[in-house]
Amino acid sequence: MTAATTRRPVADRFGPLYPASAMTLPVIPSLPMPRLAAPPPDVRNLSPHYRDHYGPNILREYPAGNSGDRIAVIDKAFPHSVYDMMLLATLGDDRVIASSVGDVPKAMLTALLTFCGQFVRYIHASSTRRRFGLDGAQLMIGTNYDPSTTDRDNGQWWDKRMHWHLNCWPATAYRDTSIVPLSEVHDVNRRRALVDPIAHLAAQVMGDAYRTQALPAGCRLAGDTELSGGPVGFKIALPDWDFLSDPACARLLVDLHDVAAGAYGQLRECFTGSPAASPPWTRPELLPPDQVTANLNELAWLSEPSRRGLAMLRSLLRDVTANEMDLMRADMDLANRCLTLAGLDYHLGFWSPPQLGSWRGHPPVYLVMQFKLLSAIGSSPAIGGGVASILDRFRGPIMSAQQTRLRRQFQDGFLAVLERDAPEAAA
Repeated sequence: MTAATTRRPVADRFGPLYPASAMTLPVIPSLPMPRLAAPPPDVRNLSPHYRDHYGPNILREYPAGNSGDRIAVIDKAFPHSVYDMMLLATLGDDRVIASSVGDVPKAMLTALLTFCGQFVRYIHASSTRRRFGLDGAQLMIGTNYDPSTTDRDNGQWWDKRMHWHLNCWPATAYRDTSIVPLSEVHDVNRRRALVDPIAHLAAQVMGDAYRTQALPAGCRLAGDTELSGGPVGFKIALPDWDFLSDPACARLLVDLHDVAAGAYGQLRECFTGSPAASPPWTRPELLPPDQVTANLNELAWLSEPSRRGLAMLRSLLRDVTANEMDLMRADMDLANRCLTLAGLDYHLGFWSPPQLGSWRGHPPVYLVMQFKLLSAIGSSPAIGGGVASILDRFRGPIMSAQQTRLRRQFQDGFLAVLERDAPEAAA
């Protein structure tokens, strides 16, 4: 399935998928992030062992269960923030790549969520807030999933192993940013990166697929209207941040992945006749529109608005020719613009609005699932009042000596928390 190959600066073949209200969404088209002075080469992890790729950027490793599985805490080479780090899930047999929450053992997922919860408590601690100036800070914890796409940029491009981003942006990182309506973002690739054309429709479809599932106690489905400034996507309101340590949270994540994967497989079969993802530099032929519509009508779980939206999607898609694929293979920018993602692609993360002053009480916390069809990035975080923002991690200012020192102190403080609760950590 591919998009048209036009390269005009404003026209977007998939524009009709956006609801009218989407064009008024507040977004941050570019938010420069401080970067390292001498980062390693910007390449995908194709190494046989994760240590070969991450090397000295591995801060600590922790066992997860009794099967040799480990969680590596990594200092990101291209930071999302001065105050961030990454958790990489590695299985005992490193030749096996676990890409999703459903691919890892229960012990691994439980440990990952425990670490995420510890990160939140570390950020909320008054000593941390005072030391690093984090009053009004924005938190985002999430992971990207797309094991299938290897022929164009995608949310899980650099490493197909599941990895969780632990991001904290102090108010100073976003308070002077320029927020504009999505309609004022005229570059198609940038607009799609902020809000993918499929985002609203996919959230609606996921709501259809998930409506028969029982939610854990204290959780409820949430609509866009209650999240002013919150991210676009399928959303579940959680009781609080402590829910991350509840076994029900791990089960909820796996359920979401399984429901999304099942629904995607059915829909792909409706569109192409097969649920299978595409090999690199290929996309399956589309079934005729009337056949797709008939197939969609056979899915009893789909609501009528979702059927209409998916029928519109089929009218906008077209098959790619061999010549066009050759052109895209020679031009990654063209591929990013014109080639759909090869399989299921989503960002799954926890989000809460920034809190001023004391962190006591129970700020709203949401689990958000954002689906992608064309976006070249995994997540455009909702920070600073924007529902989405593009972090410029390559052309921002080089971290000052003070920022570098604070970053290391921040990471060391979190590692001390993990060391206290996980004494078997390896260097």
